[in-house]
This record gives sequence, C-alpha cells and structure tokens, in this order.
Amino acid sequence: MKQVYSFKKLYGENQVFDKQSLIVEDGKFGDIVKNDPADNKTVIDYSSYTIIPGIIDIHNHGIMGYSATCSSMDELHGYTKGLAGTGVTGVLATTQELDSMSMVADFIHNEKNNGAEILGIQAEGPYRAEKYMGASKGFVWERPSLEYTKRMWDAAKGELKYMSLSTELDNLDESIEFLKEKNVVLACGHTDCRYEEMRQGIAKGIKSASHFGNSMRPIHQRDAGTWGALLLDPNVYLELNADHVHVCKETIDIFFRIKSLDRFILISDSSELAGLPKGRYFARGRERNIGADGSVYLDDGTISGGGKSVLCGIKNLVDIHGLPLETVLNLSSKNPAELFNIYDHKGSIKNGKDADFVIIDGDFNVIATYVGGVKVYDSSNAQPLYNKDMKNLLSVS
Repeated sequence: MKQVYSFKKLYGENQVFDKQSLIVEDGKFGDIVKNDPADNKTVIDYSSYTIIPGIIDIHNHGIMGYSATCSSMDELHGYTKGLAGTGVTGVLATTQELDSMSMVADFIHNEKNNGAEILGIQAEGPYRAEKYMGASKGFVWERPSLEYTKRMWDAAKGELKYMSLSTELDNLDESIEFLKEKNVVLACGHTDCRYEEMRQGIAKGIKSASHFGNSMRPIHQRDAGTWGALLLDPNVYLELNADHVHVCKETIDIFFRIKSLDRFILISDSSELAGLPKGRYFARGRERNIGADGSVYLDDGTISGGGKSVLCGIKNLVDIHGLPLETVLNLSSKNPAELFNIYDHKGSIKNGKDADFVIIDGDFNVIATYVGGVKVYDSSNAQPLYNKDMKNLLSVS
C-alpha cells in the first residue's frame, strides 16, 4: 500500500527537505518528491509539521504506569502504546527479572503489536557495584556467575541484546565471554571502576556506558575514574539522559567538548512512573515520588529512573544547548541503530528503510507516530495512555 505525506520540513539521512512529500510503500520509505497539486486528494496533510526519524530508546524501564518488568501481555501493550505517544518507534525493554524477560520475549515472538516495536531486551544488571546501586539499594542482587548469566540468556529466548555490568567485580570474565559469543552488546553501569579498571573493561568488550554520568565513579584529581576512561576512549558509546535532572546542562556541555557527538546516544531511562502526574506512587516495592518537574525520586532524594522522554532531551539540546536539530537526531536515531548494527534498515529516513517516523510540531509535541508505515499514535484521537491501576497515593483516601 502506498501513502504520501506532505510536510513542512523533513530530516532525512544527511539532508533536510522543505515543503515536499514523503512516499511510504509496503512499510518502507520511498522517494521524497515535490508536491503535485493533482495528488492533493491522496496526500496525508502534515504540511504544517516536521517529520523526524523514529526515536530508538535503548534504555527504558517503563512509561505511563506500565513497566517492562511486566506481569501480563496487556501491560506490554500499554507500555508500547505509551512509548509511541512520546515518539519512540523502537525500544530495548529494560528488565533483568527472569520472568519478565521471558514474557517480553514471548511478546516479541507472538503478539501483534500496535505501538513502539520492542527490538530486544536490555538487562541493566544484576551485576552492580554495591556503592552504586542507585534507587535499587537495599534489594538483593545476584552476584556474578556464568550459571546465572546463562539463566538470563535462556529466559530471554534469544532476545537479550544489551546488558550492563560493573566490570571490576570478581567472576565476570566467563560471563563476558559467553555474552560476546551470543552477540550481546555490553555496557558498563552502576560501576566503581577506577581509570585503569575501566580501561581493562573496555579491552574485555565494553561498547557502551549505561546512563553516563550517573551511578558510576566520576573524575577525581588523582584518578580519572570511570568517567575519564569513557570520555577519552574514542569508540565507546555513551548513553545520555539530557533531561537536565540526571546531568546538568554545564556537565553535558563539558562532555560534548571532550567527546565526539557520534558516540552519544540519547536515552530516557524512564520508569513506569514517567508521564504520570505529580504525586506519590507505589512502584517496584517502594513508594516513589514524582516532582513538579517530572523527576522521579525516593524519599531520600535518590533519583529513581527517568520521568521524561527522549524527545524532551532532544528539545533541551536544541533549545538550551543550541545544537542543530539535524545533529541531535543522530543521537536519538542513527547512533543507537549503529551500535546495534541495524542502521541498514532503521535509524534514518532513507529510501528502502523501515518507515519508522514521527510527526512533531514546532514545540516538539508528538502529532503522530508511525512504525513500519502504520500509524500507532495520533494526537487528534488518542485514547488515554495512563495505566488506570497506577494510583496517586496522595489522592487515595
């Protein structure tokens, strides 16, 4: 089936187009053509809006009251629909719970999805340094073992694509080699590595850093730490949450002056509380708070995942940091696609690639989201995306 979409501006691969039309056929991008008045009856009119490539969020725990650490297929449907409402077309569902990993894999293999496409599973742990547990402090986490790593792989049924770990921990080498054999991309995260330890981790196979700047040893004047090793390595990708809650503007500016932008990947790290109104909620075994600015935190102030979308980070980098939108979109689409070796068919708007794209207005609001040429979100007739079972405890008597 052929569709034609007019646009005000379109950010294609290596080129920006003005006031033309995009052809989509059989779920793939076609040509970008000049508007033909004779075709007006068949053109879908987005002539007041901008078309950007679909956002690929490689670190996402949940949204709108739904979690990738799921309890049902219905929850995963709510999760993917909620993501589509924020312009995400592809996601690595982030969970390290065995039952949830198995359910996400079954969803990928068997369910007809009408939201963001789950591209695989990211396990953020369980191999974390005690000092950098973040909001998961107090929970019991598995210690590194090849046996448990294999249990995770089996639970994910071939869909484990990405795993973060703290490479300085004992008994990790066998697990690292096993995961590399399975083509799982390895990230460091929740790590207490000193500079030389992180260099050793990179040599062992670390390709990325989980929510860089958070839950890892920073730079010290007598040891450059995890931060220094990752910033100075030209090849390692750095996940970046640009919500200005996890990392402040000035620190992000420092990062960008040190390392090439083609090695940053915008992520949300969003929890199931992302997108919900300000209040107090019970999630993942604890009461957690949503602030007026959308941040999610524990009672002691510890940040508990992200409360905003990747599109929020895109807006910040354009409006506050002054970066061109065509540059920023590489961080949300091209770079993650390159890291996971899917750039041949995703990550940009180019003839022959999967037709994953987002319609936005001038203030970065999502007007519509398309996955494989199918509209999975439409702001003009969108149903409520919130999980009605997620109660604000401050408003519950």
